[in-house]
Amino acid sequence: MNLRSLIIGFIGAIFIASFGYMNDCVLRLESITNGQQLPIIVIGTLVLFIFLINPLLHRIQPSFALSPKELAVIVALCTCACSIPGRGLLEQAPHTMIMPYHWNKVTPGWQANGILEMAPDGALVDVNEDNYDEVVTAYITGAPVEAEPKSTMQTLKAAWQRVPWAAWRPPLLTWMPLILLCALSAVCLSLIVYKQWAEHEFLSFPIATFSHNLLQRSNNSIFPDICRQRLFWVGFVLLLVIRVDNGLCVWYPDYYIPVNLTWNLGPFSKVWPGMMRVQYGPELLRFNLFPLVAAFAFFLSTEVSFTLWAAQFCWVLFAYPLVTIGWNLSTDWVGGWQGWQRAGACIAMFGMLLYTGRHYYNFLLKRALWPKIPEKDKGEASNIWAMRILLVSIVALIWLVWRMGLELPFAIATILMIIILYVVVSRVSAETGLIFIQPRFSIFGLFAAAVGNYVFPPRMQVICGLICVILCIDQCQMLINFLVNALHLGSLSKISPKKIGATTALMYVVAVIIAFGVLLMTAYHFGGPVGMGWHYERLPTMAFRSALKNLLQLKALGLAEEADSLPFIQRISHALPYEHFLSAFIFGIVAVLVCSFLRLRLTWWPIHPVMFLLWATFPIQTSTYSLLIGWLVKKLSIRLGGARIANKLKPMMTGIIAGEVTSAVLFLIVGFIYYYNTGKTPKPYSWFPR
Repeated sequence: MNLRSLIIGFIGAIFIASFGYMNDCVLRLESITNGQQLPIIVIGTLVLFIFLINPLLHRIQPSFALSPKELAVIVALCTCACSIPGRGLLEQAPHTMIMPYHWNKVTPGWQANGILEMAPDGALVDVNEDNYDEVVTAYITGAPVEAEPKSTMQTLKAAWQRVPWAAWRPPLLTWMPLILLCALSAVCLSLIVYKQWAEHEFLSFPIATFSHNLLQRSNNSIFPDICRQRLFWVGFVLLLVIRVDNGLCVWYPDYYIPVNLTWNLGPFSKVWPGMMRVQYGPELLRFNLFPLVAAFAFFLSTEVSFTLWAAQFCWVLFAYPLVTIGWNLSTDWVGGWQGWQRAGACIAMFGMLLYTGRHYYNFLLKRALWPKIPEKDKGEASNIWAMRILLVSIVALIWLVWRMGLELPFAIATILMIIILYVVVSRVSAETGLIFIQPRFSIFGLFAAAVGNYVFPPRMQVICGLICVILCIDQCQMLINFLVNALHLGSLSKISPKKIGATTALMYVVAVIIAFGVLLMTAYHFGGPVGMGWHYERLPTMAFRSALKNLLQLKALGLAEEADSLPFIQRISHALPYEHFLSAFIFGIVAVLVCSFLRLRLTWWPIHPVMFLLWATFPIQTSTYSLLIGWLVKKLSIRLGGARIANKLKPMMTGIIAGEVTSAVLFLIVGFIYYYNTGKTPKPYSWFPR
C-alpha cells in the first residue's frame, strides 16, 4: 500500500461519491453503481485499464504501470465509495431531510393531524413561512441564477452561495454523527467477522475472488494470467458482442437485430392458474437471462446455487395453500407477512453466525473488555481494538438515537437490528456472491407489528422510521457489503485487512463530507429528482405515511393521546402484535434454525438457510432462471467430466462477467459523451437486475 495507490484510490473514491448523484439523478445516465455489489464504474474501468491503459503505461516507462497490489488498493477504496452515492446513503438521506415539507404542504391529511410535528428537533431542515421558497422550492426546482458566471471558480462560488447552509446546519449536525458512527461500526464489524469467515469457515467470497483473478499476473508479465486462457476470451468477446449489439439496437432499432435474453412463459399459466394469485408468482413466467448472474452461480457450491434458484419456486409452492385459504401474504417496504418472516429469518441467521463463531467472538469480547493483552494474543490486537471501538460506537449510536426522542428500549433495539442487518447481509454477499440483495423489511415496521401501535406509538414510529430510512432502508449497497469483499481482495493481494479497514474509514469520512456538499450545490442548481418517485416521494414520506395510518387507528379508538403521553413501562403490558405477525416471525426463526441444524448434521441436505432470507424478493425472482442455468452448467460439468472440466470452464465464466461489465462501462462513457455534446439524455439499456 504505497502513496501512489492511496492518492489514486482517494481521488477515484471522492469522484464516485461526489459525481454519482449528478450522473444518476441529473444527467440520468447509466448508473455508475449499476451492478450493485459489482459496480460497473469500478470493475468495468478496471478491465479497460488492465487490458489497455496499464500495458501502454508499461511500454512508455515500466515504473508508470500499476502493480496488482496497487490496483487492489484502488479497487477496494473505489468499491467502498460506491456505498455513498446510491441507496447506501445519498439516494435517501438529503431528500428525507427536506422533502417532507413539500409533501406536508400538498397533503391535507398530514396538516390536519400534525404529522410533520412528530419529527424530532433537528431531524429536518429549518424551514418556516419566510424561507420556504428559498429552502424547499429552490431545492425542488433549482435556485434562480442571478448572473452568468465567467469562470469555473465563479460557477462553484455561485453554486455554494445558492445553498441555504443555515437551514441545513441542524439536520447535518444531527445526522452526520450517526452516519459516520454507522460507517465506523461497519468497518469494525467487517474486520471482526472477516477473520472468522475467511480463516475459520473458509467462505468463497466470489466477488473478491473474481476481482483478484483479473489482477493476478506473473512477475514478468504486464497482462493478467487470465489473458492466457483461450476460454476467457471466448466468454469475454461473446458477451461483449451480445451486449454491444443489444445496446446499439436500443439506439438504432432499424439497423440492428437484438439477441433476445428475455422470454415470456405466460401460456404456462394455464397449467397452474393458482400461481397468479401468489405475490411474485407471475414473475416465474418471465424468463430473464443475465449471463453475469449465471456465471457467478457457477463459482458457488452447488448447494448454495441450488438454493438460490429454487427459492422462488419453493416460495410459490409454500404460499399457494395459504393464499387459497385467505391469508394475506403480500408485503411492502414497511411490513407484511413476507417481511416479518424474513426479519425472523434474519435474526435467526445472526444467532447461527454467533453460534458458529462463538469461540472466536467470545475471545475477542473478553480481550476487548480486559485491558491487558497476553503476549500470545498480540496477533489479534487489531481485531481486539476493532471490538472495543465497535462497542463504544454502538453505545454512542444508542445515546444519539435516544437523545433524538426515541425511547431507550426502542433505541437499543433499533441499533441492534442495524448491526444484525450489517452482519447478515454482508454474510450473504460473502457466501453467495449475489450482486443484488434485498431482505426487504423495515425495522420500524417490524417494531410496530411486534408490539402494536399503542406500545410503539406514531411519534416513535416517525423517529425510528427516519433513522431507518436514512441509515439502512435498502441494504444492498451498505458499506459493509463492499468492505468485506475489499478485505478479502486485499488479503489475496497480501495487504493487511487492518490497513484496508483504516484507509477505508478515512476515505469514507472525507468522501461523505464532500459528497453532501456537492449534492446540495447540485440540487440547488439543477433541482431535485422530481421524475424519480423512489427518491422524490416514497422514501421521504415512508415513515410519515405509515405513522399517519396508525395514528388514525388510535384516534378511532380514543387512545392516541394516551399512547403518546404514557411512559413505555406502562404501555408494554398492552402489547398487541398485528394479525399473522407471530406466525410469520416464528416461522422465519424456526425455518432457519431447522435448516441450519440439518445442514450441519446431514451431508446430503440440499437447502441452505439463506433461502428464507431472500425468497419472495425482487432480486431473486428476476434472477431465478439465470441462477438455474449457472447451477445446471456446474452440475453437468462435474457429472460428465468431474472437477477437471469444471475448473477448465472457470476462465470462460470470468470472461463472461468481464465482458458484461466492460460493455456496461463503455455505454456509460458513450452516454456521457452524447450528453456533453447534445444536452440530451441517452436512451437507457439495462444490463443487470435492479
